[in-house]
Amino acid sequence: MRMPSPNIEEQPPASVDGSSEPSNNESVSSLAVRHQVLGARHAEVLRSRRSPDYRLRGLDLGRQATDGAPSRPPSQKRPRHRRRRLVVKTVLVLTVAIAAAVFLRTSVVQPFSVPSAAMVPTLRAGDRILVVKSSRLAGPIQSGDIVVFRHPSVFPCSTGGDQSGDLVQRVIGVPGDTIWSVGNTIYLNGHRLRERGWYDAKYGQVGSTPILRTELAPGEYFVMGDNRSDSCDSRAFGAITRSSIVGKVFAIAVRDGHMYVHLF
Repeated sequence: MRMPSPNIEEQPPASVDGSSEPSNNESVSSLAVRHQVLGARHAEVLRSRRSPDYRLRGLDLGRQATDGAPSRPPSQKRPRHRRRRLVVKTVLVLTVAIAAAVFLRTSVVQPFSVPSAAMVPTLRAGDRILVVKSSRLAGPIQSGDIVVFRHPSVFPCSTGGDQSGDLVQRVIGVPGDTIWSVGNTIYLNGHRLRERGWYDAKYGQVGSTPILRTELAPGEYFVMGDNRSDSCDSRAFGAITRSSIVGKVFAIAVRDGHMYVHLF
């Protein structure tokens, strides 16, 4: 007798790869999930392109230039402490410079204005010259040096100028020398004095006033102007003393109202 077969639901046929074909509802839901996943990945890619990964920020040097975003220039502002340091340094430099100028003015160098034409052509009336003070001289005063000295108490010349101010002239004889002139030639210790041509050649070495024979004692100097024909010097008021010498001229600073640097 034939037994009836049990009531078994028919199964859908298997697909070629062995998997069963999904139903319509399962296909729609799977596609929706895939779409969401792809959309999330796309959004993540876009965000990564817009802003670099902070973990690679130190290595991502060229991304800003390639993405078109302008690079931020480094700050050009100087910290305040640097500004204060610069101001303090400037003030110190100015203070030292002023102090040095005052020190030189009071103890080493003194400016002086030439009062007359007695030193033409070397010096002109009105020239501003610089004088190293006598107490600061490194060596002795020698023949040929230009010196500034105090106005002699006996001054038989009439120059029409200040009769009490200091004078500037050239040293011709030093202590121990014997000096005189013959004609238009100066003799020093029995030998013809050969000067370097600083006197005015138009009037010669002596000019119109001769030099009487003079023996210079210790501490005495015989001075003359380079303008030998128009100079009231030791030929008129005698030798000057070492104590009366203010200092030695070493430079011309101003001539005709303009800077004029000439060193002796």
